[in-house]
Amino acid sequence: MEQAGMPTHHVPLETSHMVHSSNGGPEGITLPPIDGVGHRLPQDWSFEAKTSITNAGHNTKLSDDSRFQSRAEMTAGVTTTMGSEAKTMRALRSKMHQTKNLKAILENTLDKTDYEIGKMQECKERLQTEKERVNNNLEVNLDRRKHRSQRPQRELVHDGAHKQLGNQTTLLQDILSKMDKMIEEVDDSLDHLNKMKWMLAADLADKNSSLELDSKCVDLGLTWPEGETPERELPDNKLAHVPTSWKVQTMQTVELALQQHQEANDMRQKASKIAHNAKLAEKVQYDTVQQALEKRIANITKVRRELELKYQQVDKEIAEGTRTKHKLQESIALKTPPLKITLQRYQTRIQRPDRELVHDEVEHALKEQYESLHACVEALQEQLNQVQRNLDQLERTKGELDADIADKNENLEIEKQCHTMAPPRPKTRGVLLGWHPVQEYHPHREVSVTWENASSSKMMSY
Repeated sequence: MEQAGMPTHHVPLETSHMVHSSNGGPEGITLPPIDGVGHRLPQDWSFEAKTSITNAGHNTKLSDDSRFQSRAEMTAGVTTTMGSEAKTMRALRSKMHQTKNLKAILENTLDKTDYEIGKMQECKERLQTEKERVNNNLEVNLDRRKHRSQRPQRELVHDGAHKQLGNQTTLLQDILSKMDKMIEEVDDSLDHLNKMKWMLAADLADKNSSLELDSKCVDLGLTWPEGETPERELPDNKLAHVPTSWKVQTMQTVELALQQHQEANDMRQKASKIAHNAKLAEKVQYDTVQQALEKRIANITKVRRELELKYQQVDKEIAEGTRTKHKLQESIALKTPPLKITLQRYQTRIQRPDRELVHDEVEHALKEQYESLHACVEALQEQLNQVQRNLDQLERTKGELDADIADKNENLEIEKQCHTMAPPRPKTRGVLLGWHPVQEYHPHREVSVTWENASSSKMMSY
């Protein structure tokens, strides 16, 4: 309705109103013209309302579809994220489990390596101790040989003691050579074990670092709502295997370490056997040398006793001969005056006048008396000369015996000193170098011991 005083505006019939679609784009809908009073028709109003309702429902459906699709995408994303995270966590825990197992193996192997190194060090120290003992025994052996070379010239003979001392020198030098070689092998084994220890320690440090980093990765994992455990929802399928030399290298190192442990143990057994046989051989040769010296001392003592007995007999014979000599001299002294008187009487009678120089009974008696006395004196003188020669020979023999006895005494003293100079007898009873128990060896006969026959059953009694 028009109001008074107000101008009336008329909408042109050609005017068209643009209705926007729900998509925001213009949709060409031409509204019917308004009647002359300014009111639209009811059907037009109803049509417009229905159109708005239709557009609103369409837009609502589009929005709902979009929200549903968004929720589906979100759910799929969460599921994918949870699945991948669960697989990652399972892979991390599996890797940590394997790393812990390898770490335990490495720690155990490293402990065994330290143990083997300690045992090899102990073996080396014992070998060096044995070598020092054998070297001292060799020096004593050379001193004994040098000391025996100072015997008197007539006592320098190649007897059993001389031979056995030479055999002992050869044996001890052979033992030292073998021990030097064994110590070099032990040093090489120690070098290998120390290198292996370094490799194991480095690998173990890497495993510890890897475990620490994997633990940090686990701690950095996603946080899920309470009650949700994505890993439990995964199937029990095995993880995908990725070829890698990570575990193989560690196990190869462990296998190499175990192989070196076995080699070190075998080497200790070898060192034990060498020291065992060396002590047996040295002990047998020690007994052989001592027995040879004791036998030599007994022989010298026996010969010296015989020489002293002969010396006493010669001295007694010299005394008897000297008494006989004195008696002969006295007898000759008694026979000499009658002989001189008889000769003087005979020379006195031949001074008679020529007429009285006849071969009468007195001349024959004086001649027989002179010849008898002269023959007796000559016989006594010859006997005296023989006794004197015997006495001279006995004196020379006595001097030789005296010198021989002096040499025997000096030789006996040297042999006793040489016997006393012996080092302590090697002991093989009990545990040798901490490995092999052996029993005492009792020699049955004097033999020359070599390295090869030291452990022969014919020479050892257990």
